[in-house]
Amino acid sequence: MQPALPLKRVSRLRPKKLSRLRMRETVAAFGFLAPYLIVLTVFTLIATITAFYLSFFYVNFGFTEPIWYGLKNYQIIWYDLTHNGQFLNSLINIVKYTVGVVTLQTVLSLALALLLNTKVRGRGFFRTAFYLPALTSSVAISLIFLWLYNTHGALNYVLGLVGVPAHAWLNDPNTALPAIMLLNIWTTAPTFMLVYLAALQDIPETLFEAARIDGATTWDTIRHITVPLLRPTTFVVVALGTIGASQLFDQVYVMQGPDCGPLGSTCTPALIIYNTAFKSSLMGLACAQAFVLFVVIFTLTVLQKRYIDVDIQY
Repeated sequence: MQPALPLKRVSRLRPKKLSRLRMRETVAAFGFLAPYLIVLTVFTLIATITAFYLSFFYVNFGFTEPIWYGLKNYQIIWYDLTHNGQFLNSLINIVKYTVGVVTLQTVLSLALALLLNTKVRGRGFFRTAFYLPALTSSVAISLIFLWLYNTHGALNYVLGLVGVPAHAWLNDPNTALPAIMLLNIWTTAPTFMLVYLAALQDIPETLFEAARIDGATTWDTIRHITVPLLRPTTFVVVALGTIGASQLFDQVYVMQGPDCGPLGSTCTPALIIYNTAFKSSLMGLACAQAFVLFVVIFTLTVLQKRYIDVDIQY
């Protein structure tokens, strides 16, 4: 056997070995993260900085040299907002849409998670079945609902069986936006259902057992234990739902086209930005509109963080 190294020599070697090990782990970690970091840098960070820079220019979509505009693009937006323009109308529409969709999809996703968290036969099958809408392409789902909402579609056929006359759901200003809201609630609730389901499984079962011993009903445990302990998860669901709803574009474009639907009832900021950039060829103004939308989304997220999120300790 080799004699043991002196204690002083071991103390000198150990920090060097630890530093080399940490260096190798750091290099390996950045190696695995490199593809994502490259995509994030090129298509998000650099693109965002470039868009903010172009928002101060008149840019005719690359056909002419950018012309310095200063704050003129933002003044155009301010004039639109103060004179009931199309961009203001789109913001009002998206507020209505966000409030309706986020509220209903949060309640529905929590209800589905509570249902699927119970020990029932076939629970795995129902979890898969409920999640299927979230796996389908939004364009494919939009085309399916476009057929359902058609005057001669399945929805009017079913309603006709009970004597309800056919209705052009997507051509009526009063029903066009709610019709698209139902589509998005149906497709996004399953995703947030999984988020709630994971959070429910992290709540200690001992809390529910103690409540049942004290005589609490199922509704009492949901109201006083489950919902309060899920507040951090609810913040995530509400914040992500708000961000997604505020960027609504593809469903409206597929089902209504770029013309904002009947009387502008389905006009959204993302659609306005698209039309400004690619139909009017005003890329600088479109960049400014995108940053105004960013400020709105960021403000809503901060408010949600303030009033919904809490630190939970079991």
